Amino acid sequence: IFEHIDELRGRLVKSLLVLIVMFCVCYYFAPQILTFLKQPLVGVLPKGAPSLYFTGPMDVFMANVKLGFFTALVISCPIWLYQIWKFLEPALYEREKKYVMPFMIGSITLFISGVALCYFMILPLALEYLIGLGTEMGTTPIITISDYLSLIMLMMAGFGAVFETPVVLVLLALLDLITAQTLRENRKIVVVIILIVAAVLTPTPDPISQLAMAIPTWLLFEGSIILIAWLQKAKDKEAAAAASKGE
Repeated sequence: IFEHIDELRGRLVKSLLVLIVMFCVCYYFAPQILTFLKQPLVGVLPKGAPSLYFTGPMDVFMANVKLGFFTALVISCPIWLYQIWKFLEPALYEREKKYVMPFMIGSITLFISGVALCYFMILPLALEYLIGLGTEMGTTPIITISDYLSLIMLMMAGFGAVFETPVVLVLLALLDLITAQTLRENRKIVVVIILIVAAVLTPTPDPISQLAMAIPTWLLFEGSIILIAWLQKAKDKEAAAAASKGE
């Protein structure tokens, strides 16, 4: 058991070192990262209007720290997943190992897809709607760098997280905790849960952001049912083939 603890400690240290190095790099490039992240906001503000403000002497520094950490965490995620995989690998059977790489690739791809959808489509729509509400009332938007970063980071992380739905459901199915039939029978309950989660994870009260998260999540849920049903059929065929050989 001490060998496992030492190995776990070693892999945690490696992952932490990678995170620290990536944080230093991302902190250095924080102004460029901020310029990129501001684009959804710049696109909906009047031409030439200042996009972001800061109200305290520490605001910009803390924004750079937040940007550096958030970006470093996302970039170093594959390293973390790899370290987790190498730690668990000796304890897995060969038939279980064949699922690891698809799960890792699927997790990363889905998370990036959720973040990209949020950045390129949802944020511009949500910001246009919310800022439009204020300008219609004759008010001028004064958006601080702290508020803006908190908003987009929460939304991007939320979209990335809900896009992991197929990975979680397929994993539960492989562990025989759920079946495609179970998901079909509880579809209405799941839809309600999706709507609640979308309302919680989208910090903006507008229906556009909430529906934009809920609809893709529901589609991913339906896709998960199809994938789980296919995996169950393949598993049943393997079991039947093994049983026939045993006879």
